[in-house]
Amino acid sequence: MDFYSAISDYYNEIFPVNPVQLSFILNCTPEHENKKLLDVGCGTGGLPINLINKFKSISAIDTNKQMLDIAWQNSGKMNIDFKEADMLNIQNIFENQSFDVVVCFGNTLVHLNNIDEITSFFMQAKALLNPGGKLLFQIINYDNVLDNSLSGLPTIENEHVRFVRNYNHKSNGYINFNTILTIKETGNVLENNVNLYPVRKIQLEKALKYSGYNVCNSYGSFKKDPYNHVGLPLIYECYHRI
Repeated sequence: MDFYSAISDYYNEIFPVNPVQLSFILNCTPEHENKKLLDVGCGTGGLPINLINKFKSISAIDTNKQMLDIAWQNSGKMNIDFKEADMLNIQNIFENQSFDVVVCFGNTLVHLNNIDEITSFFMQAKALLNPGGKLLFQIINYDNVLDNSLSGLPTIENEHVRFVRNYNHKSNGYINFNTILTIKETGNVLENNVNLYPVRKIQLEKALKYSGYNVCNSYGSFKKDPYNHVGLPLIYECYHRI
């Protein structure tokens, strides 16, 4: 069983739905009740489930079938189009559809292998957007991580789980992301290692411009606080102005 399948039953305990993220999406999408949304990397479906009554339609993808099964169960069979799919194949999967907003949260983007793959995702997302549509995405601020050699992210802990997140900086420029999940009720420990591509802000903005987004606002929080070089969040609101 892969790591995300192993933690799927505890995913909502580790990453509960953040109301500020929901408000950010709605604030970035005027007249959202008439708009269509695509959530890339939906996990167990927290965002689409909480937004389904706010949008005309929602599609959501993830690569992990077990996560999607939980999303479908949690949705109560709402009218959400869940698909098992790779984010680098969205243009083919949705070739006959278009969206008003594409969302990619949860540091999903840096699981891609390099800037070329990130650029490919940006271009595919733009190809799916209706005129004036927006790409909203969030990652960790890797300028801070790299420049200050951060050894990890703050531990997530509550009455059910403890989730330790360590960074090991590699000589090839990648980061080995080591996570240790302790299930408090059973004492079970699940450990995982995955390589991340720590993309810098300047790389993102060059890729976004190349991909055709001519308006890109960056923030240091989902409340649209100014970007902070030594902060951890990095959020983008990007679109092609008509």
